[in-house]
Amino acid sequence: MNKIDKETTPNEAFEFEGNHDEVGSERTESETDDNDHLVAEATVAAETSDVASNTEEASDCDDDTAYADEVNPNAGAPFSPRVAQVNEALIALNLLRNYAHHPANDSRRLDRKRDAGLIASAIHPDNISPILVMKDDDGTYRVIDGRRRWHALKEVQGEDSEIEVRCVIFEGTDADAVQFICDGVLGNEPRSAIETAKAVLNVQRLAGISQKAISERYPVLKKDQVSRMTIAAKTFERFPMVFYLLEEPDRVTIDLCVNFAKFMKGATVEDRAEVLDAAEVLKSDGTMLKRNELFNALGIEIEGEKDAPKGKSDPFEPVHEDQIMGADDQEVGAIEMLSDNVTRLRLPDPATMTLEQREEAAEAFIKQIRIYFQLDVGR
Repeated sequence: MNKIDKETTPNEAFEFEGNHDEVGSERTESETDDNDHLVAEATVAAETSDVASNTEEASDCDDDTAYADEVNPNAGAPFSPRVAQVNEALIALNLLRNYAHHPANDSRRLDRKRDAGLIASAIHPDNISPILVMKDDDGTYRVIDGRRRWHALKEVQGEDSEIEVRCVIFEGTDADAVQFICDGVLGNEPRSAIETAKAVLNVQRLAGISQKAISERYPVLKKDQVSRMTIAAKTFERFPMVFYLLEEPDRVTIDLCVNFAKFMKGATVEDRAEVLDAAEVLKSDGTMLKRNELFNALGIEIEGEKDAPKGKSDPFEPVHEDQIMGADDQEVGAIEMLSDNVTRLRLPDPATMTLEQREEAAEAFIKQIRIYFQLDVGR
C-alpha cells in the first residue's frame, strides 16, 4: 500500500507545468440597429390604448365574471423586440468553440431536468440571452460566458448548425478574459471547488497575478487557500485520468487533489507508475468511484489515518487560522479554515469577559463576517 506522508505541507506539494494553447485576441465590433428601438416604441404606443380599454371593461365586471374562462387571452401588448447590447452580433452556432482557459471545460454540460426550460427556449435562438465570446485568429469564437446556453443550443439545433445566435463580442486579451471569469466564479456564480481553483490558477498563469493579490481581491479566500487551490488545479490538469475515475470529477475536493499531489511528490518512480497503471486498469474496466473510494482503489494510504475513510482529512483540524483582534490589538478569537474552504469562527468564553470586552469582541467578529460576505470590500 502506497502512503502519503501526512507531515508534508500543502505548499510543498508536487507542482506541475502544463502546455496551454494561446487563444488569439483579434476583436470585431457590431453596431446596434436604432430602428429596432423606434419600432418597439411605436408598437407599444399603438397598443397602450387597447390595454387601457380592456382594463376598464374588466373593472366593470362583478367578481364571478372577472375570473371567468371567457377572458380574452389575446388582450394586452406583446413583448417588445429585444434591445441589442453593446457589441452584439449574430454569429453562426457552428463557429462557437470552447475557451481553452474556462474552468468548467471538464464539468458536466447540461442537466436535462434543471435545464429543461433553457433547452425548450433554444428551439428559437432569439429567445436565448447573448453569449459572451472572444474572436480567434481562425475566425471562430471562444465562449467566455454562457456555456449552458451554448450547450442547450447545440442540443436542440445540432453542433454543425449554421443558425445564427445572439452573441456579444468580448474586447480584451486572454489576461482580461480569465480575470472576468474569475470575478464571476468568486463573486457571482456558484461553482464547484475545483472549478474555482482552475479560475484562480488561470489568473496567475495568464494574467501574472500574485496569490497575495488574489486573496486581497477576494477576501473570502486566504493566501493559504489560494496556494492549495493552485496545487489542486495543477494536479487535476496533470492527472485527469485519475480524477475522471470519479462519478463526479467536477465535484472533486481540494483536499483530495492536494493529498494526491503530496503522494506524487514523495513517491518513488515505481510507486507512481504503479498508481497510474492501476488508474489505467480501472478506466478500461469502466469503474466509477466515489471520492472516498479513490485512494483505496489506487492503493494509496494516508499515513496515520488507517482507520479513517481513505482520501479524507480530519474535518476538525484547521489548515490555517487568523487571529481576530479586538480593542488594543488584543486577541478575542480566530477565524479558522478547515478542509475544503470550510471556515469556522473560534469564539471566546463570554463568561470570562466584562460587558465592554464582549461589545468589543462582538464588533470584531461582525467585521470579519462582513469581510467574508464581501460587504466591506473597497471601503
